[in-house]
Amino acid sequence: MKKLLIIFFLIPLFLAPATEFSLERAKRIDGYLKRISAKKTESVILKNITFSQRDLNSYLNLIYTRKYAREVKYIKLEFGKNNYVGGNMKIVLKGEKYEKIPSFLKDFEIDFEGKVFCSNYRMRYDFEKVRINGTSFSPEILDEAFGAAQTGYKIKKSMFDWFRLLPGIKNIKTDHKKLIIFY
Repeated sequence: MKKLLIIFFLIPLFLAPATEFSLERAKRIDGYLKRISAKKTESVILKNITFSQRDLNSYLNLIYTRKYAREVKYIKLEFGKNNYVGGNMKIVLKGEKYEKIPSFLKDFEIDFEGKVFCSNYRMRYDFEKVRINGTSFSPEILDEAFGAAQTGYKIKKSMFDWFRLLPGIKNIKTDHKKLIIFY
């Protein structure tokens, strides 16, 4: 009878679904990035650190989007060889800032595939495929729409612009299910 009770209490532990994101892993990445950005000395030797796809997705969903991109409700990246990055994200646009946007564009999912390029402490994502709510779009057409939506800006942004890497990071590379950061 005692063994039956123990098994009864242990079964939920084995059947409980694994959480997709880990706050512990997210905090670890956040700590690494803070330490890298705080370094003031330029070193001759380039160092690197590798993060798993799961760890980075935890960081993006539990820390980064909550601080810097509240519109992104969910993001999942998939890393492949030779700087391939694919993924999907759910975006919900709420509030006064987005009141002029049509209602059908305020809640959508994006699936994307492409490659990351780095040069001179900057990065660029080259979209190969983009699907919004399951419908495929040309990245160039989406970029035109993105530019047209930027009214009142002197310098318009493009989906194909180069962006500065986070402070302290020199380069990034991807391999199967991992991201390698050089600093």
